[in-house]
Amino acid sequence: MSSRWKKAVAVLCLMGCLVLEACPEVSWIYAAGQERTDSSRADSAEEDGKQGMSDSGGMSGFSIDNQNIYEGMENSYAGGYVPRIEKNKAVIVLPLQAKRKLLGNKITVTLRFGESENHPFMYKNYEKAVSFGYHKTGKQGQKTGCYLVTFQLDLKKERCNGSYPVTLSASAQDEAGNEILQEFTVYVTITDGKKVEGDARGEADEGGVAGFVIDNQNVYKGMEKSYSRGYVPKIGNDNAVLVLPLQAKHKISGNQITAALKFGEGENLPFVHKNYEKEVKLKYYKVGKQGKKVGRYLVSFNLKLKKDRYNGSYPVIVTVSGQDEAGNEISQEFTVYVTITDGKKAGEAEDAQEGGEDTVAKFAPKVMIDSYQFSRKKILCGEKFTAKITLHNTSNSEPVKNMMVSVTPGENVELLGRTGSSYVQELAAGGSCDLSFRFRVNASAPRGQYSIGVTMDYADAKGGTHTAEGAMKVSAEQSVQIQIPPVSMAKTIQLGETVELQTQVMNLGKGKLYNVRATLEADGLTPSGAAFIGDVEAGTSMSGSMEVTAEGLTGTNLYGTTQGKITFYYADEAGNEMTQEQTFETDILSPLSGENEAEPEEDTRQWWVIMAVIVALLILAAVIFFVRRSKRIQTGGGDVNE
Repeated sequence: MSSRWKKAVAVLCLMGCLVLEACPEVSWIYAAGQERTDSSRADSAEEDGKQGMSDSGGMSGFSIDNQNIYEGMENSYAGGYVPRIEKNKAVIVLPLQAKRKLLGNKITVTLRFGESENHPFMYKNYEKAVSFGYHKTGKQGQKTGCYLVTFQLDLKKERCNGSYPVTLSASAQDEAGNEILQEFTVYVTITDGKKVEGDARGEADEGGVAGFVIDNQNVYKGMEKSYSRGYVPKIGNDNAVLVLPLQAKHKISGNQITAALKFGEGENLPFVHKNYEKEVKLKYYKVGKQGKKVGRYLVSFNLKLKKDRYNGSYPVIVTVSGQDEAGNEISQEFTVYVTITDGKKAGEAEDAQEGGEDTVAKFAPKVMIDSYQFSRKKILCGEKFTAKITLHNTSNSEPVKNMMVSVTPGENVELLGRTGSSYVQELAAGGSCDLSFRFRVNASAPRGQYSIGVTMDYADAKGGTHTAEGAMKVSAEQSVQIQIPPVSMAKTIQLGETVELQTQVMNLGKGKLYNVRATLEADGLTPSGAAFIGDVEAGTSMSGSMEVTAEGLTGTNLYGTTQGKITFYYADEAGNEMTQEQTFETDILSPLSGENEAEPEEDTRQWWVIMAVIVALLILAAVIFFVRRSKRIQTGGGDVNE
């Protein structure tokens, strides 16, 4: 190389160094989605240890990057991301950020579909390993670090329109060897398939989930978009307005369902914890440009938000339950993500406090219901019982302080006592405590399982406040109240005689009685069979009958007094069989005897018999006399006048 070229190369290198020295802050993005500056890309590998330190989702191991748009996405998750459908494939993109450093910077993601018969997906085994990487986002092409999960799902050619849930399970290990497993639900909306017609009561199978489906085509009050276009709950005045329009796949008893909410887990949840539960009735709403009326269960909640909240997408689980006309219980969960954009950026406070030092994500101690017991093995409606709850601090390192435990009885359950709360000053790390409350299930309540909510409000060692929720399930039975009138048995019965016995049962309780029947046992008496009465509804009575034949006592004497019993069998609604017995006494008599064989009464009709015999003998003597006289006359043996 000539000296002239060498000089040119040296000048270029010098100019490059001057540029780098003048502009040391080159922008890079790390896994939490935050921008950092550094003079060399080499340090980025070291900074990977900080990946996912922001708590943008407020969930245990991962959070969705809801602000950025990645390749294959038309909108961010905050803007209402909907998976793209193209060439008989559904393309799902899920950008995940880890909240702490993961072993090997890898995660494993698997898929599973809903339980619909009409879901559009072709069954395959979907599982892949996803590595941490930097990906272009936005129009400016900035790079953001995340675990970019993408799947191309093959669709059936014959598919039905609707919104179908796809559950993505992400698993990994942190550097301490702790297992992390978290699920995310993404709805895939099909609009190029067949239409499934349903009536105004919403019995179309558009989503194909167990009992209810989301009406993803229409916009209702409180919504800016339909679910098919990426509905996002509205945020305003420290409230999140959640709207979920549901269609029932079957006729619902009473046209009424129960909707309740529960939140995900995390220290930075933006919601003020309250008990959210309401009854929702079937109503008719005008939809579309033509104003067609459709029947929907419009579930809506106003969720109070904390003033000091963090940006992110937070899952809210809506549980709806009801009964169909056949009495079958229907319960189903829907996950709706609430996106916060007017709060703090996650990680700001931690960075200021730690002065830029590396931090490890710390998790609050969790208090859970370890077990519960009732004072009665069998709880009857109307009876008092005591519930003993055992609470357990799952943390092995942090105690729990100032814990207030509150119970909230559900429908048909009554709290007994002055208060439904109890105070625990401190619960040691890994420790447990027992609390007792008294309840009663209403006497008029039908047999079934009832819920009692339990809420634990407590503080950690640093004074941070937390809330945990749980529930107890109590199964209550209706007490059996039955009245059986005494069966009328004849005082005497002759050998070989058959009599009919009438039985009656009155059900005075609230529950139904099943397979009611009566049997008879007695020496010398043989029944034709059991008197089957059948199933007796509450507040009704029914009768039965059996024939009994006297066949004689065992032993040398067929006649005499016999004692026996009539046993009534019946079962309650839980299948528990019970019995009642009645005893009786009767005399078996000879068919030739009167009512009292020892002292026969004088029969005044015997002299008529004697007179009849005498008259018969006189008539017979007269006949013989005249016959003999006639023979003598015929033979000429004497005078006629003699």
